[in-house]
Amino acid sequence: MKQEASLQFELLPLDPDLAGPFNFSEAFLLRVGRDPDSEIILPYPSVSRRHARIQFESGRWLLIDAGSRHGTFLNGQQLKAEEPVEIDHGDRLAFPPHEYRVRIGGHSATAKASVIALDERGDDAGQVEQISHRELNSLAAKRLGLLMDRAGAISEARDQAELVECVLEILLDGTGFGRAAILRPIDEDGRVEVIGCMGQSAEIRPFSSTLIAAARRGETVRLSSEQDLSQAVSIVAGGVQSAICTPVRAGASIAGLIYLDATDSSADAIDDAAYCAAIARLHGLALGNLQRQELERRQEGLLQEIQAARSVQERIMPSPTGEVAGIRYAMHAQPGRVVAGDLFGFTEISEGRTAFFLGDVAGKGAAAGMLMAVIQASLAAYFSSGAAPSPAIDRLNEFVSRHTASNEFSTLFLAVIDTKEESLCTVDAGHGYALLLRNGKSSVIESEGGPPVGAVEGIPFGESQHQIQAGDRILLYSDGVAEEPDDSGTQFGVERTQAALEGSSSVSEDVDRVMEALRTFAGGDAFSDDVTVASLEIVELG
Repeated sequence: MKQEASLQFELLPLDPDLAGPFNFSEAFLLRVGRDPDSEIILPYPSVSRRHARIQFESGRWLLIDAGSRHGTFLNGQQLKAEEPVEIDHGDRLAFPPHEYRVRIGGHSATAKASVIALDERGDDAGQVEQISHRELNSLAAKRLGLLMDRAGAISEARDQAELVECVLEILLDGTGFGRAAILRPIDEDGRVEVIGCMGQSAEIRPFSSTLIAAARRGETVRLSSEQDLSQAVSIVAGGVQSAICTPVRAGASIAGLIYLDATDSSADAIDDAAYCAAIARLHGLALGNLQRQELERRQEGLLQEIQAARSVQERIMPSPTGEVAGIRYAMHAQPGRVVAGDLFGFTEISEGRTAFFLGDVAGKGAAAGMLMAVIQASLAAYFSSGAAPSPAIDRLNEFVSRHTASNEFSTLFLAVIDTKEESLCTVDAGHGYALLLRNGKSSVIESEGGPPVGAVEGIPFGESQHQIQAGDRILLYSDGVAEEPDDSGTQFGVERTQAALEGSSSVSEDVDRVMEALRTFAGGDAFSDDVTVASLEIVELG
C-alpha cells in the first residue's frame, strides 16, 4: 500500500503589494525567479531570472539559491549558492527585498503559537505617533542598569522559546506596561502569530491593527493616553490606555514585533519607548545568532545525509571502465547539486547473456540510495532465477510499488545483450534515452516497456527485440543529460547528444565527448540534475 506524503506548499507574501500568495499541492520542483517559465514568478528587478529552487526531496522541502544576484535568505540568513537547506513550516524566505512566509502541509500555525486576525472594527490611525530617533537614544539610568544586567541572558538564550521568555520578562520588569507580547507577521492580510505573551489578560485583549501595521513599516510607534482614543475602538474595548509596538530586526529584515499595552495610567508610552526599542535591538541580535545556528544545523544534517547517500551510490556503481562477457563498457556518473539518484549496473544472466541497466530514481537522499540498492539487488536475483527481461521488470515493479511511498519510483532502461544469438532485448520503463551507434551513425533505440518502475502497480511491461553486429555500441544516458538547460532555458536534448558522438570510435571517447559537449552547453559542470553516461561495445559475437 502506498504511503502518501504531503506535498502542500504555500508562500504567503508579507506585503499586500507583492505577488502571491502561491499555493501548490502536487509539485516536486518550484523554480523561483523572473523567468516566465518559473512556477513562482516574482516580477521585480532585484530578483534574478533564475533566483532559487524549492524542491521536495525524501519527504521534506529544500531551498537552494541558484546563484542569484542579490541572494536568497532563510529567516534572515543568506544561503550559499547551490547549497541546499531544509525549509520548515513558519520559516521566512526573502528574495531581497521581498519577503514571504512558508506554510507546509496545510498548517495554520506553528507549534506553540496562535494566529490572530487583527480587529478592524475601528480606525485608530489618527492615534499612532512615531517616536523620534532623539527620544529613542535617551535611556533612563535605572533602565540602563537593568538592560546591562539582562543583556547577557538575552544573548545566551539557547533557543527561541527561551529568548522570547527572557525578553518578555525584561520588558515587564523595566516598564509600567501590564502586558508584553512577541508577534510575528505571517501574511499580507495583517494576521500575526503570537509567539509569546506575558502579563495581565495576556491572550484576551485585542491588539491594535493600526499600531502593528505602522510598526511593520520599520518604526517604533505608540498609542498614548494623552491622545483622544475615542476612535480606537479595537483596543478601547479592552480597556487599553497606552501601547507601544516596535519592530525586531534580524539582519536587514523585520523578523517580529514587540508589543506592550496597559489598562491603567502606570505605563508611560513616551518614557518607555527608548527602552523597548533597545530591547528590540538586543532581541534582534540574539535572534539572528540563533537563526544562524539553526541554518548551520539544518545544513549539517542535510549534508551528512547527502554524503551517506553518495556513499551508497559509489558502492553500487561498477568501476568506470571494464569488460564483461564480450562487452566493453565505459561510464561516467556525476551527482547533481543535491545528491545522485542515477543508477547504472549490469548482471550476467547466463553464458553470453548480460543485462545492463541505467535509471533515474525519483527523490534524493537516503531513501533514493536505498531504492537504488533494491533495484540493483532485485534485478540480479530475478535474472539469476531465470526470469526473462519483461517478467523481471514486472516483478520489480510490483515489489517497489508495494513497499515505497507514492513519490518513490525509478525510470529504467534495460538492455539484455545476447552475444550468442546476436540479439538485443530492451525494456524501457519510462526512461527513453538510449542510442545505437553503428558504422559511424547514431539512432534512437525505440523500445516497448511501460511506466517508471514503482509508479503504477499491476501494469505488464513489454519488450523489444533488435539485431546486433560486432562493433555496435549502445549509449545509455540519464535525463540529466538530455534535460540540462543553458542560460536561456533551452535543453541539451537528444540531437545534441547525437551530434557530440559524430566521429567517436570507442566507448571511452563516447562518454568523454558527451560530457564535454554538455559542460560547454551548460557553461560548466555544476549540473542541475544527476548526469550519467554509459557506452557499451559489442566486442565479439558467437
